[in-house]
Formats: sequence, structure tokens, C-alpha cells
Amino acid sequence: MQDRITAVFEGGGVRGIALAGAAAAALDEGYRFEQTVGTSAGAIVASLVAAGFGPRELREAVTEIDWPGLTGKSSIRKNISMMFRLGFHSGSKLEAILRRLLGSKGVRSFGDLPNGSLMVVATDLNHGRGIVLPNDLPGLGHDPRAFSVARAVLMSSSVPFVFEPVRLTDRVSGEELLMADGAMTARFPAQLVPRNPSSIGFRLRPPPDHHPHHEIKGPVSLATAVIGAGISAREDLPPMCGPLDRVVEVVVDHDSLDFDVSPSLAAELFDIGHASALKQLSHGLPPVVERTGSAPA
Repeated sequence: MQDRITAVFEGGGVRGIALAGAAAAALDEGYRFEQTVGTSAGAIVASLVAAGFGPRELREAVTEIDWPGLTGKSSIRKNISMMFRLGFHSGSKLEAILRRLLGSKGVRSFGDLPNGSLMVVATDLNHGRGIVLPNDLPGLGHDPRAFSVARAVLMSSSVPFVFEPVRLTDRVSGEELLMADGAMTARFPAQLVPRNPSSIGFRLRPPPDHHPHHEIKGPVSLATAVIGAGISAREDLPPMCGPLDRVVEVVVDHDSLDFDVSPSLAAELFDIGHASALKQLSHGLPPVVERTGSAPA
């Protein structure tokens, strides 16, 4: 049995399916997650792991999700939604899925989880600041123990323009805040991890010959290209990390915003993450040399 660890899961859109596979591999190797931290797709994986999903359950969860259905609207309806709702797609379907999955483990609010076992990052668009949930909820007048975990994860996963921002009332000031993708604040939130030798970061990398190309013909395609670049551009830079003991990197060749994922493709992405992490964890990993600076936003 390995040490109980703190795990950090990076954001990465649909490619986050592979992170679920990597988490399953860690569980298969005997690691037990005492605390999980995640952003965007990484927040989804972190919440499932914190809720107690095992390796097989993680695989079933990501393969049963109707990924195309999360963004299944006609282009006309997309444009109307953008004008009136500030996003192409509602996040209601994703939130319902998260409620069902987490609810199957008896997890509805943060009070149903061990204290401190889950942290997810979102971005307060009104004030251009990062929000850590549930830690920052008291300052906004909310009781963390009563706050929906699915709602918090949706906030962290709401990629701008792709999904509508999630509205949250600041009960102290009375202001209505718009919460969106935590990757704008910290895509790999390693800086939230205390200096702990039993910590592992799970990251996504593209293949060496991966060169995405977006054909930009109008405002919609431009918005898609901007968000896609925000998700993937930093992958070409040398990785930075916080005080982590080790990092597992999973190479995935799939567009982060391509939700046209069938159950078989989801299983393939999961298995890629599982095989990659299993290979790295079974052979042991050398400690990561800490570098100056925080994790990239």
C-alpha cells in the first residue's frame, strides 16, 4: 500500500477523460487520494475521486457520459444563446450528470466529503480573480458544507463562450457574480498544494508532432480558436510546477474542445491515460525539481 497522497489534476477540455484513466491507474497501484485539487476537466476528475469512485467506476462514468449532447445545438440556436445567455451552450446537462454521478456516492454538498478533501478553481469574471471552492465561499456569504459540489465543478468547467458562465450571488455585497473556467486562473493549480512529499500532479501533453490549425472565418470560429489556444498554447512551453513530489504526464492527441466523443473513443482516451500513468507509477518517478514561480494560469 502506497502513501495517501494529494493529487492535482490539470484542466484540458475533453482530453480530461485521459486524466480519469490516469487516476484509475494510481488507484490500481495502491495510491489513495487524501486530497484532490482540480481545474476545469481536472475538477471533474478530482470530484469523482474525492467522492470515492474506484478504477472501474471511473471508466464507466466517462464512457457513459453523452459528450456530444453537452453541446448539441444547431448553429442558429448557438448564436441566439450567445447573445442572450453569454455562452453557446447551457451547462445544465453537465451539472445534471455531475449531480447524478456524485449522488450515487451520497455526495451532494461539500459537507458530504471529508473536510479539505476537494478543492476546485473557478474564475470570477466580474473582478478578474481566482476563486477556490469551497475555501472562498464563506467570504461570499455561503456555507461551504451546504454548497453543491456539482455546482462548484460546473463553475470550474464553464469554458468561456462554449458554456454559459455560472451565476453566483455574493451574499455579503449583494452582487451577482459570473463564474467561469478556472483555467483562466490556474490551469494546473499546484500552488494550492501544501509542501507535501506525498503529492502527484496529473498533466496532459500533446504529441511532439501535434500542430493544431484553426480556420478562422468569423466571430464564432475566432472565439473557438481563442479558447482553444488558451487551453493548449502553453503546452509548447517548458512545464512549471509547484511543490509537488512528482508529475505524471499523459500524451493525448485530441482537440480539447471537440465534444464529438463516442463511448468507444471515451474508452480509448481513458485507456491511454491509464496505460501512460501505470507505466510511470509502476517504475517509480524521480522527484520533480521545484522551479521558481507558480504553476501556469
